Amino acid sequence: MALTPPDLKQCQADVPGNGPFTIGGEIGNPRNGYRVRCKNKPTVIATEKVAADGLQGSMSLCDSCRAAFLKQMGEDYATFKSI
Repeated sequence: MALTPPDLKQCQADVPGNGPFTIGGEIGNPRNGYRVRCKNKPTVIATEKVAADGLQGSMSLCDSCRAAFLKQMGEDYATFKSI
């Protein structure tokens, strides 16, 4: 199984979308609506420290998505390299 390489032109995080069929609820709630790919330019490459499935994943992240990643996953989950 091949992994998707980091994209140096666009952040690879999924963020809440806002479509025509999203009714009510809290903005930014991932259970309300759907997710879309972040359109920001990435600043870092995040790489898993430990690959649970044997495949060490990495992805590009912008500053705001990196902050959300750290809040959700903690500082011990991945290493970050500036791009």
